[in-house]
Amino acid sequence: MSDQPPLFDDFAAPPKQRGDADAATDDTIIAQVYEIARAIPPGRVLSYGAVGARCQPPISGYICGRIMIHSHDAVPWWRVVGKDGTLRISKRNPLLAADQRAKLEAEGVEFDEAGRVKMQSFEL
Repeated sequence: MSDQPPLFDDFAAPPKQRGDADAATDDTIIAQVYEIARAIPPGRVLSYGAVGARCQPPISGYICGRIMIHSHDAVPWWRVVGKDGTLRISKRNPLLAADQRAKLEAEGVEFDEAGRVKMQSFEL
């Protein structure tokens, strides 16, 4: 018998590290994204990338968007927009984009001629 630990422990997989998981399904990251979105005051917006950058560890705007797709009414999803002020949800459903724009305009957010949020004036 050797004092050396076995090279393989019955071929058990190594424990999953936090970095191995998909951030879009990580409950801790999801909770952070929703909390950041809830902190955006009426009449202000953040980009998906800005929300993701505020997470610990930071995530991409793409991952933030994947998370926001599943948000519920308690999360002001309409206050999260593309970095250029576009309403990215229009790719999923133009009616949702119209709803998002109406909600933002009701809060005083203004749009340019191209239909983008005036980020320089309304970004948090």
